Amino acid sequence: MKKILIILFLTLIPLFLFAQTEELKAKLAANPADIESLEALLKIYEENYDDNSYINTVIEVARALTEIPEGMVAIFEKTIEKALNNYYSEQAGELSKIYFDNFKNRKSLLYHLRSLNSSWYLSESDVRYAVTSIENEDHLELYKYLYEESKELYPTDLSLIVSRILVEDFGESEFLIPYIENLFYEGDFSTAEELLMEYSQNLTEEPMNYFLKGLLALNYGNYDEAVELFLQGKSFNDEAALGKAIEILDYIYIPDYVSELFRAIVLSSDEASLQNNIQMYMIGHEELDWIYSWLSRVPAPKKINELLEGEEVVISYNTLNMDYESGNVGFFDIEGNLFGSLTDAIYGQFLDSKTFVYISLQNERVVVDGERKARFNGYTVYSLSPDRSKFLLLDNYGEKIVMIGPELTQIWSADGDFGMVPVSWSPDGYRVAVSTDYDVFSIFNADTGEVLETVEDWYDLVFLSNDNAYAIDYDGNLVDLATDETLKTAKTAVWAEFGSENKIIYFVPPEEYGDFSYIALRVYDLETGTDRVLSNRVLWMDAPVPSIKIEGPYIYFTEKDANGMHRVLVMDYTTNELLFESMPSYDVLIFPDVRPE
Repeated sequence: MKKILIILFLTLIPLFLFAQTEELKAKLAANPADIESLEALLKIYEENYDDNSYINTVIEVARALTEIPEGMVAIFEKTIEKALNNYYSEQAGELSKIYFDNFKNRKSLLYHLRSLNSSWYLSESDVRYAVTSIENEDHLELYKYLYEESKELYPTDLSLIVSRILVEDFGESEFLIPYIENLFYEGDFSTAEELLMEYSQNLTEEPMNYFLKGLLALNYGNYDEAVELFLQGKSFNDEAALGKAIEILDYIYIPDYVSELFRAIVLSSDEASLQNNIQMYMIGHEELDWIYSWLSRVPAPKKINELLEGEEVVISYNTLNMDYESGNVGFFDIEGNLFGSLTDAIYGQFLDSKTFVYISLQNERVVVDGERKARFNGYTVYSLSPDRSKFLLLDNYGEKIVMIGPELTQIWSADGDFGMVPVSWSPDGYRVAVSTDYDVFSIFNADTGEVLETVEDWYDLVFLSNDNAYAIDYDGNLVDLATDETLKTAKTAVWAEFGSENKIIYFVPPEEYGDFSYIALRVYDLETGTDRVLSNRVLWMDAPVPSIKIEGPYIYFTEKDANGMHRVLVMDYTTNELLFESMPSYDVLIFPDVRPE
């Protein structure tokens, strides 16, 4: 009998709870400000681990109220915390917005911005608008409060935005290092480096200045420089700063074995601990002895400045192995023999006979190496002027172009929505045409950045002669922009460039687009109207940089034969004289450039 009563009692409990829940819901529907009924209903949900009903009930009550009673503030805050902890970002955002709209104070501000931050929707304008809407508090103090309360949050957007505002708007330099640290967490190494350089004089007594510069050096593969900078930072004896730097090290994209060795070196306190740390590292990597036994058999690969010391190197080009997904720039002598290589690099060209510029595949940057050195982080496209004296950089997001001059410093820049369309220079290097919007091309003075002309029409490409501009329309026709007349070429074009002696070199469109196409390259003579084939199987790639190079009367390109072998050719396109032919290769050969004298 007792067992039957227990079963009956357990059966009635859910019915009783359901009835109680419905009764409390009815009371709240009649009076949303009934705090007692709300607390009782939430207690039931909490005891039954029903977070979803708990959160949605509070939101429904908040929506129904025209004014939030003070007694509900604690309920709102607890519910927002519950929503954030359980990843109900949308519900947290809605409830925190209602809370903030009703109580304009620092606590409601924090909950509102935390909710936006957790949903990854937070913007700087959100933060600024929310802070300025609180009129009875000092805004500087509000930003400081937000920073202190947000510096441990993830994602780091809120603390990053707030520290930036404190530095840029209020000149609060003590927030500069935290701001730069957050940039490392976000992977924005380019901005971090710019700020460290800009404020270098103000940060000479900050150990994190040296640690952060060391982390940048690590990211760029300059390991010896990184060690030296860390040792400088350690001389301040700031263990907290060193600990923070080691924490940030996890966000630097370097091989694990490099990271482990770096830690072993910089965390050593003296020569004895250094030896012990490195020995422990070697014990953990027994394969090092085997690796070293092979490495010791060959001389170290030559660096760029060593490769270009003599006159053996005459040409460079990329070799891409599609099976192994690897690529490098090779340097070759006049016989086509490999003289040296540059790994993890693409689209290399000679700035002069002793200096080379290329795009790093390992890091998003353009690198200048050799007799002159520079690096431009955050850029993965560049375009070299015909006289090799300057080059244009296009950032990764197409929002900015920068012209770099002979001193390897910026001479001008422009903001805009830049398209990944090949840049075109006039042969004299005075003007440069850049896609600056959809169906818009701007022609800049290459020395000053002044916009000389804007072309707005249905064109795929604009290219320049010394005194005129031409375009390829959507149908592939070549158009003289001065007269708006279509040139009488034998074929339509997908890419073109103006050359010497009034000749236009152009690619015929491929039948099918792929990673690489092998199509006809033709030469059209503006004076005579003749149009001839230079080669029928020239490698073309649909990319923001051209796969061939034209320099005066010479053209450098890759040809593929019937057997699938690639060869780099250097020709005089005015006479069809062949000046250089590389060794054949099944690998893709691309982006050739001849070393200037």
